[in-house]
Amino acid sequence: MLKTMQIEIINPKAERILKELAAVELIRIEKQESFRTRLDRLSQRVKRHQEEQGMPEPMSMDEITREVKKVRTGRYAKRKKS
Repeated sequence: MLKTMQIEIINPKAERILKELAAVELIRIEKQESFRTRLDRLSQRVKRHQEEQGMPEPMSMDEITREVKKVRTGRYAKRKKS
């Protein structure tokens, strides 16, 4: 059974050990894109879809950010009341 883990490396020696394990094919190391990169790519896809569907002008990144903050603030307020 394969398991996936996210590891935060604190000591540089640990990175060397992980690379050695990968070299003997005990583990596989994959680089992950940053959240910002993934969000930018998703935003581009949404904008492209909106244009293809003839929807109104796509939202800017600032508009998306404001909307996300508004939703998060509402959710946080609901949790505080509970």
